[in-house]
Amino acid sequence: MKCLFSFSLVFPLVVAFGFNGCNRSASITEPNPLSSFQEQPDPVNEDAGILIPDSNLIAYTETCFPDRLGKASWSETIHDNYVYLCAKQLGLSETRAALMQKAAHMPDVFQSGFDHGYNQQWSHAFMIKKTWWGPQWVWGDADDDFYDNLNGDSGEFESPEGYNGKCAGEYYALFKRDLGDWYVGYACHYIADVCLLLHTTIPDYDLAMHHFDFETWVQNNWSAGFKFKSTAEAVPASSYYTFTDPKAAIVKAAINANTTLNANAKLAWYYYKASGFPTTAGTGSGSAAVYTRKMVEEAVKWTGGSIQYALDKYRQW
Repeated sequence: MKCLFSFSLVFPLVVAFGFNGCNRSASITEPNPLSSFQEQPDPVNEDAGILIPDSNLIAYTETCFPDRLGKASWSETIHDNYVYLCAKQLGLSETRAALMQKAAHMPDVFQSGFDHGYNQQWSHAFMIKKTWWGPQWVWGDADDDFYDNLNGDSGEFESPEGYNGKCAGEYYALFKRDLGDWYVGYACHYIADVCLLLHTTIPDYDLAMHHFDFETWVQNNWSAGFKFKSTAEAVPASSYYTFTDPKAAIVKAAINANTTLNANAKLAWYYYKASGFPTTAGTGSGSAAVYTRKMVEEAVKWTGGSIQYALDKYRQW
């Protein structure tokens, strides 16, 4: 699905930073769990100051994000609250849930900045468009990052794209459950991003200019105002999506969040725009809140389903 795209719709960022090879296929063969991983030397420090020895990775994660992500509104909501909420709903301990929660922030730090080619825009998106023959991928690499952080090399030209080339399955195979859990939380970042219409819809002027306004509005109405948190908490674990192919899951999540393919996503943005792009708690129309709640529910279902997928696959309950 990712082999066809329209040059007229490709972002300027693609020109600036290059376009990865187009060798995607709809059918992905997953590696056998717990069978092909071997102990690797710890990563070394890089100029970015992110890659650090495995023995210190979790401690580092626990201390770096409060200061570095204080203004990352959608990131705080999705990648912190959702991952923790879903892990707890699935019956994980406080320790495991908190570990996944903290790791879920890290892609926004690791893949941002000049030293990583501002890869956050490419790796955290899965842009699709509506065509007469069906949904068509245009831009973005979230499916590869999601898969590779869970399972390792997916066979793409640029793989492996897991953090430091590793994945949850590798650490679970080495009986390092804490680091395996860390990678599960890290991977959840990508599918949660794809549940946001701004990461799946080719932007017009308003979508591009008010991307962060919408994220700020969701954040400020999380516990106050429209209280989207209550919507997230009301989603039962029994409704989490189940899947066996992570890349196909990204495609489905993107379709559900795309304004040209999903009525709820379309109406969420329509009513938010009609409200004048609000940012503060309690502002904006009730209709904007109604359809944004549906996006919140989707994000919870896909995030919870991702945790469930990894723990089922690697038998880490």
